[in-house]
Amino acid sequence: MQLNSVLRSRMAHREFVPLALLVVVLFVSMLFSANFRDLSYLLRTSNRYMELSLTALTMTLIITAGMIDLSVPAIMSCAATITAVLFHGGLGMGQAVFCGLLAGAACGAINGLLVAYARLPAMIVTIGSMNLFRGISQIFIGDRSLGKFPEWFNGVDSITVFRIFGARVSVTVVFFVLLAVVFFLMLHKTSFGRQIFAIGANEQAAIHSGVNTRSIKLILFIMSGTLSAVAGILTMSRLLLVQYSLALNMEIDIVIMVLLGGADINGGRGSIAGTFIAVILVFILKTSLIVANITADTQMFIMGVILLVSIIIPNISSLLQEMKDK
Repeated sequence: MQLNSVLRSRMAHREFVPLALLVVVLFVSMLFSANFRDLSYLLRTSNRYMELSLTALTMTLIITAGMIDLSVPAIMSCAATITAVLFHGGLGMGQAVFCGLLAGAACGAINGLLVAYARLPAMIVTIGSMNLFRGISQIFIGDRSLGKFPEWFNGVDSITVFRIFGARVSVTVVFFVLLAVVFFLMLHKTSFGRQIFAIGANEQAAIHSGVNTRSIKLILFIMSGTLSAVAGILTMSRLLLVQYSLALNMEIDIVIMVLLGGADINGGRGSIAGTFIAVILVFILKTSLIVANITADTQMFIMGVILLVSIIIPNISSLLQEMKDK
């Protein structure tokens, strides 16, 4: 009985599962490769995952509110494409970046208006807009690649903010950490965050409690679109070019990060701290699989198993309570 009580109390903290998985994955990775004992190597390889990690923060809010946004990678591509096209059309890079951010916000607003005011299911809306926004990118540049950006714009991820134990910490890593703190405070320490939880738990009850669910949904999707644009432009800076296929099929990775972090796909539960831990878990796991020369198909299988485990384990406490009641 005491063991069951301890287990239930641990499972109540949804960050426990990703943290436990992270410890296991990191330990196994260290056994197979000495690179994973090197902080410099971990920070250097983490840069390629930081853009998606940014979008996982807004996805946490959206899933907590009982919705989903599968158009995030397509918005990344669309915003980056528009930025590149405007720059090559003669606009200054700074102005082009601003227009790309506005394009991302507009994409998010389209999703938000259809979900919040037309009352369409978020999954259906974002599947449709995913193809729409990706199609816009392909219309603008086709199968071409656009590059040759200003020197100051290229390789933003290589800019060092500070060093820790001799390891270089890039601007993208610092930006992700700072933004994670902001989103943590927003979701867990403000009335806005409490309203997000209320919408996800029971939207009708939230409406009767005076929560303006429509405006909050619209805000969440605009935030998602804007941060997706930031992620897309940062990816373009890291790769030194943009193609319509930028971030193609990355929506599943983003959802996995959020669900591994303890969010409930049905809404009402979510954790920025859990998502933060899950981001580290996913990047270390994927890096270790690449180092071990594991094929892409096998990587997908492993990620699927871990996702299922992360969903099943938190529900064990509920099963134990049901068994006890019987």
